[in-house]
This record gives sequence, structure tokens and C-alpha cells, in this order.
Amino acid sequence: MCGIAGILTLDARPSDSVDLLPVLDAIAHRGPDSSGICTHGSIALGHRRLSILDLSDAGKQPMHFADRYCITFNGEIYNFVELREELEKLGHNFRTDTDTEVLVAAYNQWGPDACLKFNGMWAFAIWDLQRQELFLSRDRFGVKPLYYLSELGRFVFASELKAFLYLHDFTPRENESESRHQLASGMDSSEQTLLEGVKMLRPGHNMLVSRAGIRVSRWWCTLDHLVDTPKRFPEQVEQFRELFFDACRLRLRSDVPVATCLSGGLDSSSILCSIAAMNQQSTKRMASDFHRAFVAIFPNSEHDELQYAEAAVSKAGADPRYRPMDCSRLIEDLPAHAYDYECIGGQGLLLPVWALYRELRRDGVIVSLDGLGSDELFMGYPRSIRTWLRHHGNLLTSPRRTIDLARTLQRILPGRSLSRLLSESDPILRTLLTGVRSAKRFLRPGPSKAEMPRSAFLESCGTTDEETDAHERNAMNSLSPMNRDLYRQFHHEANWLLLHRYDRISMAHGIEVRLPFMDWRLVTYAFSLPDESKVGGGYSKRILREAMRGILPEKIRTRTPKIGFQAPLYEWMNGALGEWIYERSRQKRFLENPVADGRALRDYISRRHALKDWNGSDARIVWRHVQADLWREMFFKAKPNVAAAARAQIGD
Repeated sequence: MCGIAGILTLDARPSDSVDLLPVLDAIAHRGPDSSGICTHGSIALGHRRLSILDLSDAGKQPMHFADRYCITFNGEIYNFVELREELEKLGHNFRTDTDTEVLVAAYNQWGPDACLKFNGMWAFAIWDLQRQELFLSRDRFGVKPLYYLSELGRFVFASELKAFLYLHDFTPRENESESRHQLASGMDSSEQTLLEGVKMLRPGHNMLVSRAGIRVSRWWCTLDHLVDTPKRFPEQVEQFRELFFDACRLRLRSDVPVATCLSGGLDSSSILCSIAAMNQQSTKRMASDFHRAFVAIFPNSEHDELQYAEAAVSKAGADPRYRPMDCSRLIEDLPAHAYDYECIGGQGLLLPVWALYRELRRDGVIVSLDGLGSDELFMGYPRSIRTWLRHHGNLLTSPRRTIDLARTLQRILPGRSLSRLLSESDPILRTLLTGVRSAKRFLRPGPSKAEMPRSAFLESCGTTDEETDAHERNAMNSLSPMNRDLYRQFHHEANWLLLHRYDRISMAHGIEVRLPFMDWRLVTYAFSLPDESKVGGGYSKRILREAMRGILPEKIRTRTPKIGFQAPLYEWMNGALGEWIYERSRQKRFLENPVADGRALRDYISRRHALKDWNGSDARIVWRHVQADLWREMFFKAKPNVAAAARAQIGD
């Protein structure tokens, strides 16, 4: 809901708001409604506010509590109403109607264990005036970002990488090892970023910072919270529906308008239609305006899902806003769009989603309910089924399950024969593997992973990645092969990356995205289910489809082909976008970048452009390199030293 930043000096110097102000202003788009800075000796905390709950000045941050704590908070605690009632019974009094005050009161009552009581998304920092300690926390799954830098006797944190570009006495440099990793894999790392020295606090982790040092602790592992599920599928479906309805209900709590970004696919349509089905239920602090649905349409493209979006809108009685996405016009937005990514991994172009969030803001909407997380929970990606068939399918030991999943995949990917899908030499699999290998062929030589320096941060807190994650790896062994794959996707791969990207492209326009499928109760329930409840019988996301029976239009509920909510990349690259990329690939900066072989890329782009022969895999690989070029241009072009100018003006 906001942007946060702070500077803690770790030596005898007092902290200064002059250094923090430009850092905070760099993320003003995250909180366009107001800003605030408070200083207490060695700490300066800053906040950019996006007003969603308690729109009065009482809700401004940083917020003080009990003459001891000062908090700056980005996110939402959806169950703050219930927590407030619990805390009031314990003797706490409240002066605002915000979830922020409930959060810091819960920390005062239970300490770091308060995180286990929160149902929400967050990144926050609390300064303890008595103990002179800074406590930072990130939500279970990393919906909200938190970056930090520890150097030169100071600790700095912020919501986005771009904030560090305006930090006094910091020279931003590209982390070339991480760039290579993202270009090759399409994924970003767990804590490394594209800026050398700046790291990300990992999801489900807390951090305590003081002059005595830095201590990081993991407070959440999904596998420690699995639940008992009913044995019978109909009962599983009923329990899932109740959890999903409640996840949607809690995310309607708002004092500003709420809308839905609707693709016409199963996930976003389930959210829209579930809200309509349960909107007679009483919800404290429920938004009065939540009926608008925003739809990106792609005329004359196979990515266009207009007919399905219209069916969902009709079923839900929603107020639609249809927004055509024209490639030629959107190209003008590419520099700003790349600036908001702050990572260069990914499989496609989310520019239409970025533009759709802009339309929400123009229409007066502040909060959007979106469908991220479902694919990684319920086997929504065809490649996940292909992976299972390749590594675990066996016509001798598990013939029924193997044939069932092959037939399910056949429905999702029409035109593939059953025998080919069952074959180890399936050309789809060969294409997949070739795509992974080809992603590396344009990279310049760099240090191997074994040669990369040990993390200075991990050295400072006396731990290693292996020690931190050993428990999780051991616990994953108890999962089925399918759930292990989904667990990696959800916590460490595809979903992790999508959360990072969606946070940037929504908050670029001051839009808060809420994700019902990311409710922790739903997540732990999903990873407690057997494989057969997720995929089989011709359908992916089987339990979701069954739970939506009678709620969704049947043409959506039973639809099997999957279209991602992103641009038709290879179609656009065979048109106006391809022309734009061709021209960019001939520029000096593109040719001389430090990570990739720019000339080899230019020649490859020239051949494909001449033939108008882009396909999905090649288009995605080249787009990563183009995005990296855009990112370098936006991040490393000359920026004014705002902090130095301010210091000179006051004679420091």
C-alpha cells in the first residue's frame, strides 16, 4: 500500500533526514497521497503513503506507539479487525482505524511471534527506542518487497532498487553475476539483486539490526503448517470453497474503491464471480465500490479472451472497463515499464498489465484483486505436467495415472497425440530443453557459481544458505514429486518472480494488488492435498474448477487451453515491436554491454526480423536481453546528487 525507506547509522553519527529524503522521493509513485520522515538519534524512517484504510491524517506514517515504537509499514493486514478486538480484550486502546496501529500493537504484545497471527502481505520496520534496535519483517511468500544495503557504517532499506540510486555516497553498479543468472534462467535469485551490494530480505524472514550486528531469522516455512484434509474429494472441494470465499472477503476490506483485473481465464474469473456470489455476507470495513472489472483485450490475436471475460462479467453483474492493447502505442511506454521491473528474468512481456493498472488509476480505483498463485498451487502450467510425465510417468508401475495425465495434457495442448505425449522423445520436451540451453548462448564468459564470493551479509550473521534452508529441503522430501515441483515453483521460481514484477508494475501507478490465492490458509491447504485433487480427469486445477461449479460460467469452468495474462510477444515481435527491437539492437550501448555478446544478438535479431520468424521461445530469450538493455539505460544514466546538493545548501 506504500513505499518505505530508512537509514540507520551503525557508528556514533546521528542519522539525518537530508540523506533519506531523496531516497524516499524516488519511490513517491508507491505512495502519492502523503510522505513523512521521523528521526530518533541514529535512525531515520521514511514513508510514502497510499491511503487505503483510515484516510484521515491519523493514519499517516511513520507512526509512533506506546512512547516506545516507531513503525513504517508497506502492505495490508487483512484480519486487522479481528486482531484489534483480541488486543482490546488484552487492554490495548487504539486512536486510529488503521491496520498499522494494530500491527505495532501486536508486536508490542507478542514480539516477533505476532507475524504468525497476521493474514496479509507486508514489509515493515519497527524502531525500538528503548532497546535501540530495528526490527524488519517480510511476509510469508514475499508479496511485498524489502531491499537493504549494509556498508560504510550504515544500514539502509527501501521498497525498491531505484531508491538506492539516490543514496548519498553510494555508487550504483550492475551485479553482473546476477544479470547472467537472470538472463540464462529467466529467474531472479533469493537475495541477490541487479545492484551490486543491495540485497533482498527473503520471504518469511525477520531481521534485527543494531550496533551489535545483524541477525536474520526465518519465521515461516509452509511445510511446518500443513493441515489434515478430508479423504473424500467432495469434502475437500467444500472446504476449499469456504477458504477461498473467506480469502476474497477479507481482501475487500478497504475505505477506497476495489476492482478486479479480469483476463477471462479461470483464476481471475473465479475471484470476480466468487465476490458476486458472496457479496450479501456482512464484512466489516468492506469497500462500498467493488463491482468494476478491467479487461485488457487483444483484437485479432490468439491471446484475446474477450468472449470469456464478457461471460464472467455477465455472470457476476460487474461493471466492465474494456481496454484494447495496441502494440504501436504501447511501445512508447517501454522505457518506463522496464524501469519498474527491477529484474530481467521472466518468460514474457507484462506491458499490457502495466498499462491496465494505469487505467485503473485513471478511473479512480486504488485496489485490485488479481489471480496470481493459482497456477503454482494447482498445476496450472502445461510444462508442469510435461515435467511430471518426463520424470515420473511410467506405463509399467503407474499406468492409469500416467495415461490420465497424458490425456489431461492432450486437452490443454490440442493437436498433440497421446502416443507422442507419452514418449520420452516428445518434441515438446525437446523444444523446452533446447530453449533452456539456448538462453545461455549469447552470454559472455563469467565466473562460475563456485567462484562467486561468499555473501558478505551471510558472513556477518554467521550463517549460510545451506544451513538456513536445510530444514525446508528435508521437509520437501515428504511431499509427492508433483507437490515438490509445485512447491519450488510457488516459493522459489515462477511465482516468486511474478510477485516481484506485479508489485512494481502496479505500484508504478499507485495501485495495490491483493491476491486471494496467496492467503496463507489456502496455501497450506493446497500443499496438504493429494496430487489427484489438483490435476487429472482431463483438467488442471481440478479442485478449483469443482469448487466454482455453479459460480462460474461453464464455458470458463471447463475450458482447458491456457493463455497467460501477458502480451502476445512473438506476434508483436513479428510486427511493430520487432521493428523497435531491431533498431535498438544496432545502438552502441546494446552492442557493448558487459554481460552479453551484443553483436551476436544483433545479428540474430536481424535474421529473425528479416524473416518475420519469431517463435515463443526465441522471442522470450531475446526480450530478456532487450529488457536488460532498457534497465541499464534507465538505472545508470546520469542522476542528480540530490543528497549532496541538499547538504551543500545547509552548509554540511
